Amino acid sequence: MPEIGFTPVAGTDAIAVGVRPGGVLAPTAGRVDRGGMIARVLAGSRAFKGEEGDVLPVCTPDGWIVLVGLGDPDEDAAARFRRIGGSRYQELADAGISRLDVALDLSPAEAAEVAYGLALRSWRPPLRYRSKPDPDEVPTLDAVRMVSGDPDAARAAYEPLAARAAAAALVRDLVVAPGNELTPEGFLSRLRGLQDHGIGVEDVDPAAVPLPLLAAVGAGSAHPPKLVVLTWPGGEGAPVVLVGKGITFDAGGISIKPAEDLEEMKGDMAGAAAVAGALLAAALRKAPVALVGVLALAENMPSGRACRPGDVVVGHAGLSVEIVDTDAEGRLVLADALSYAAERFKPRMMIDLATLTGAVEEALGRHRAGLFTASDDLAGRLMAAGEAEEERLWRLPLTDVYDEAVRSPVADLRNCCWEEEDGPDALHAARFLAHFVPEGVPWAHIDIAGVAEADEDGPLAAEGPTGFGVRLLDRLVGDGREG
Repeated sequence: MPEIGFTPVAGTDAIAVGVRPGGVLAPTAGRVDRGGMIARVLAGSRAFKGEEGDVLPVCTPDGWIVLVGLGDPDEDAAARFRRIGGSRYQELADAGISRLDVALDLSPAEAAEVAYGLALRSWRPPLRYRSKPDPDEVPTLDAVRMVSGDPDAARAAYEPLAARAAAAALVRDLVVAPGNELTPEGFLSRLRGLQDHGIGVEDVDPAAVPLPLLAAVGAGSAHPPKLVVLTWPGGEGAPVVLVGKGITFDAGGISIKPAEDLEEMKGDMAGAAAVAGALLAAALRKAPVALVGVLALAENMPSGRACRPGDVVVGHAGLSVEIVDTDAEGRLVLADALSYAAERFKPRMMIDLATLTGAVEEALGRHRAGLFTASDDLAGRLMAAGEAEEERLWRLPLTDVYDEAVRSPVADLRNCCWEEEDGPDALHAARFLAHFVPEGVPWAHIDIAGVAEADEDGPLAAEGPTGFGVRLLDRLVGDGREG
C-alpha cells in the first residue's frame, strides 16, 4: 500500500486533477491547464470522457498531469469517490509515477473516500513465495498526498476508513495463504499479532469444552482443530458476537471433492478471516463497543480417523446430528461455535459469516452475499451497512418449512438434505444453524461463498480475495450504539 498523506498545497512533479463529463475542468485542472493543453488532450482521446473510472496520465515538460474522471454528481458521493480512488490506483500503480498529489477539488470527506478506495485497491498478493519476484509486479506508486483545503479534517475523516482498509488487507493476506502454511495452528499464530492492538486472543481446547462437531470435522487431519476467541473490550454491556467458519483446507473429508479447482479450497476460511478483520478494524479505530470474534478452525481431510457419512455426533448444544455428507462440514463447525458463543457471552446480537454453499452463488451470483435472519431489524441494519460499503446482501428465507428437510430418522438433525424436491441447500444450511442459536438472541447468517473471492478485477479489489465482510461489519457496529 502506498503511503497516504494530506496536504493543503499540491506539488508540481505529478498531480491528479478532476474532469467532469463533457470535458468540464475542475478548478485546479483549469489552473494547471497550460495553453489549453488539457482541452487538446481530451479532444484527441476517445476513451476518456470524464466518467467515473476514467484515468488518463499525460506526460508534460513540467511533469505528469493525471486526468481523473469525476463521474455523475447525482450518484452517491461516498461510494463514487471511493471507486474513483480505486480506479486511479489500478491505472497508475505501474505507470512509473512514484509520488502523486491528488487535487480533485473535493470536500475533506470526499478526499478521504478517494484515499479509502485507493488503499483498498492497492492490496496485492505477497511475493515472498517466489525465488525471483518479477520486478514488473512491484508497484511504482509508493506515496500519495491528498490535497485538501482542510487537510486536518480530511485526515480525521480518513482514519476510520484506513482502519477498515488495513483490516481488509489482513483478510486478503489470510485467504491467499497456502493451506500448508495456514493450518489451524498457523492461523492462530497469525492472529496472535492482534494482541499488539489490544485484542485478546484465546485458544480454546475443543476437547475440553467440549465441541464435538468441530472435533469431528477436524478428526481426519494431522492438524488438530481449534476454537479461537478474539475480544475487543471497547465498551460495556453485552457484546456483539461475530462467528466465522475457518476451514483452512476443505478436501471434503470422506465425501471427497473432485480434483478440479481443489486448490481453491484453501480459501474456505474467509468467514473466520473476515471476523478477525472486523476485530482489527474496531481496535485500530478504538471503537467504543464490546466485540467478540469466535473462529472455528479445522482442516477437513480424509483419513482413517475422519468422521464418516452416517456418524451421529452430539454437539455442544446437546442436539444429536447425523453427518450425511462430510463435505457439508461448515455448518457443523458453526453449530458448535454458535452454541458456545451464545452460552458463554450472552450476546446482544450474533452474526456468522461463512463460505458455506455453492447454492447461494448459483442463486445470487458473485455480487451479493446471502443473508438469513428472522430479525427484520437486524436485516435492515445489515442491508443498509452493506449498501453503504458496497458489500451488498440479499435476504433469503429462514422459516420452519425447511425443518423437515434437516430432520434425521436416527438423530435430532442431519447436516444436509439430498432430496432435490426439498430445495436449495443454502436454505437448509441456514435452517440447520438456527437450531443452535437460543431463542431471543438476534442472529444473522451470511453466506459469502460467491463474494469472498473475485474472478475479475473490480474498482476496489483485483481478481482474488476481496476481504468481504470487514467493511460491512465495521460499519454495522459503528460506535457501539447499533443493536
